[in-house]
Formats: sequence, structure tokens, C-alpha cells
Amino acid sequence: MKIKLFLTCLSLLLICTSLSGCGFKDIDKRFFVVAMGVDWTGKEDKPYLVTLRLAIPASKVGEGLAESQIEYQEAKSIAEAVRNLKAHVDKELDFGHCRMFLFGESLAKVSLEEPLNWLTRRRDIQLISYTAVAEPTARKLLEAIPTTERLAGNSFFLTFGKEGTVSPYTVTALLFDTFRRFKETGLDPYFPIISFDGNSYVVEHLALLNKKTQRTVLNPQETQLYNLSANKFSKAGIMITYSGEPLSFYVARVTKHITISKETTPVVKLTLSLTGMIEQGAIGLDIHKVQPQLEQQVNQSVEALLYKIRDANVDPYGFGLHYLGQHFGKEKDWEHWQSVYPEVKFEVETHVKIESTGLVH
Repeated sequence: MKIKLFLTCLSLLLICTSLSGCGFKDIDKRFFVVAMGVDWTGKEDKPYLVTLRLAIPASKVGEGLAESQIEYQEAKSIAEAVRNLKAHVDKELDFGHCRMFLFGESLAKVSLEEPLNWLTRRRDIQLISYTAVAEPTARKLLEAIPTTERLAGNSFFLTFGKEGTVSPYTVTALLFDTFRRFKETGLDPYFPIISFDGNSYVVEHLALLNKKTQRTVLNPQETQLYNLSANKFSKAGIMITYSGEPLSFYVARVTKHITISKETTPVVKLTLSLTGMIEQGAIGLDIHKVQPQLEQQVNQSVEALLYKIRDANVDPYGFGLHYLGQHFGKEKDWEHWQSVYPEVKFEVETHVKIESTGLVH
């Protein structure tokens, strides 16, 4: 018994001698990547331009004091570019804190298959990261630093994370949802378009894609309508003209319901219920006359948006997914939906409830 115990202990000691260290590196020996951009160069030998924004730790935190280092590299693949960038810095690149991935406008029009393929394979990439299309290029956007930025890359997090500004024109695209939309049958991806106006980042347009490339871009008003009708995003504003004066309705709560008829050429009915208050309008307005006007305005605007999206042959709302959910989800059902989608009719029914007309003194 003692001999058996001795041999067991000896075996464990021999195994321990063969184990290597974990290779952990201290924080002061790491460069934390806070944002990454990928552009399309069009070159046959080096088609990708990868740009990294690296945070530099500072003792002081304040507006305009965010310090960072920009490194970029052209290569045949994204993995090769990142590997080559390690020769440009003296610390290990750490993607564990990278929460922003930007794709250049030209790359979005060519193909996003390769960048997303690389992102899905990296185990140190957070799936709650934000994705966006950079205008005009990801490199120029990362080199432009907002004057009010307190920490490197913090402006991106405040914009898309709703921790700072909350805008109905800003649609957030999370990395895990982007992966799903590129793979899911009947649901297409989208990306907010981010630009720089000289002082800060501007996000008010939305790019709609099929499973590979960009198909169309929504203007600010269309982006707000999409955010409201697809994501049930409140805090939006609806403008109409009432008694010859502008009237603004603030949306506080949104609910939606989608039904698809089982006809040969389906009819998609989108029902919206909007609750809010009058932000601006004439004194002594009649709520019973205002509500029908607001409902008509939303119906017309959202229907026009749905037909624009349909004509671009994309489906960010996921109507195809709803259709398959009503059937057996077989291949022939999907083929039928694809064949009739260009002829699908849309009906929007809106119910507006005005809770308050504001305070008038």
C-alpha cells in the first residue's frame, strides 16, 4: 500500500515538471486596443488596411486629455495585419477591452465576410462590442479624436451604449446580433454609419445589408422611423402641421405587432401603438383632431420606408423569419417567400394616445 502511494506521488511530481507557465503578462506590458477599423484598399496583394487605436494610460483624466496611439498596416488578410502590427509596438496587443469595430464604407460595399469571419474566431473578442460603418474610412475616423473625450475610445461607448447621449437617430448594432443576422434565414443585418464633423462623432444614418454587402442607406428621418417601428425605440419625435403651425409629438412608449397573411402573395400588417405628449404646438389645440393626423403621418411614413427596404431586397425587420415561423420552415417555404417578397404588400396601422399637451403658462 505504501509502495503504491509512493509511486502515485512520484508520478504526480513528474507530471508537474512537464507543465509550462501560463504566459501571463502584467498590465504594464500590454497595449489595450479600444477600437479597431478595417478598410478595403482594392490592392490585389494587400486588400485590407487594419487600424488599431491603442489606449495610453494617463495619470490625469479630463476633457481633451485622452491619449492614444494609432497603428495601421496593410496586408493580404486581417490576421496577418494584426500579426505584423505587433512589430510596431513594444507591448502585447490585448483585444479584451476592444468594444468598437469599424468597417470602412468601401469595404461594406465589397464584402464583410472576411472581417466577420476573423472576429468570430477570436476568443478574446467581446460579443457585446459595437459595430458600425465608418465614413469615409475607418482609419480617418480613428485618427479623429473628439475634443471632449476624457478616456481613449470613450466617445464610442457613450454613443452606442446609451450611457451618455440617447438619440432616436442612433441605432446600436451589437457584435453577437450582427453574427446572428448574417447567418439567420429571413433576417438581414444593419450597421449605423458614423462620421466626424470636426469636433465629435455623428451617427444619424443607417446602412442596410444583405448577407454580404451594403444595399441601401436610410436618411436621418428614415433611421428614426426604423428605430421606432423595428426596435420599439421611444424618445422619438413626430412632426406634423396643425392649424398652419408646426406640431411636435414626443413618443414616450412604443408597442408593435406583426401579422403576415397566408395568401399566395402575403400582406404584412404592422400595428404600432404610440403613447406620448405634445412637445410643441398651438395653444388650445384639439387632441381629438391631432391624433388622427399623427396616425396618418406615421402610417404613410412607415409604409414608404417598408417599400424602400423591400425594393432594396433586404429584410432587417425579420419579416421572412416571421413567415417561416407561421409555416413548417422548410426549404420550399423559404424559396416561396424569396420569390414573393418583391411583391409583398404592407399595411401600417397606428394608434396614438396623447397623455399630455405639456404645461402652458
